[in-house]
Amino acid sequence: MKNLSILLCLACLVFLADSIHAQDDSKSRSIGVQLNPYLDSYFFDGTFIKPVFAGRYGFNLNDHISLGPEVSGYFIHWNSDQGDMNISDLNLGGFVRYSLLPTSRIKPFFEFSPYYTFYHFKSNTIQTQEGIGKEFDKTYFSGYLSPGITLYSKNHKFSLDLMYKFSNKTLVNGNKSAFTYRLNFNF
Repeated sequence: MKNLSILLCLACLVFLADSIHAQDDSKSRSIGVQLNPYLDSYFFDGTFIKPVFAGRYGFNLNDHISLGPEVSGYFIHWNSDQGDMNISDLNLGGFVRYSLLPTSRIKPFFEFSPYYTFYHFKSNTIQTQEGIGKEFDKTYFSGYLSPGITLYSKNHKFSLDLMYKFSNKTLVNGNKSAFTYRLNFNF
């Protein structure tokens, strides 16, 4: 039931975004994606891999303001047979962005993204005071503020967001801030 309500909320956000956008066809839309392993010392020494993902649908209200729904998160997968720990972090929310220099191919921006996080941890072999094995779920409201720049292709069909996120909760790197990027298709 919980997953159904989340899907309904996301569907409402997309429907609302389309309804607002349909009022003025001169506004542009974008789809942004990110899918990469998080590159840290654990990745390079082969301990575990953290695939990071993000997807968003955005539309411009005007030359400076864009908004839309966003899904992001990461998984942690152990690369050894002895480790069976599984961690997932799923964020569902939206974003609002204010861009400077609207006609430039390099646009500085400020972004705010509130989201609801679903965190899950499971291990069948970890030893605790209660015995062997541990599993728990945690949900909370969070978000990030981010300054950054967007680099546009010559025809403005593709863009790359480079940003530094600041959050009240820890991000994929275990800190409350992180550098990240996203590839966008603009139409």
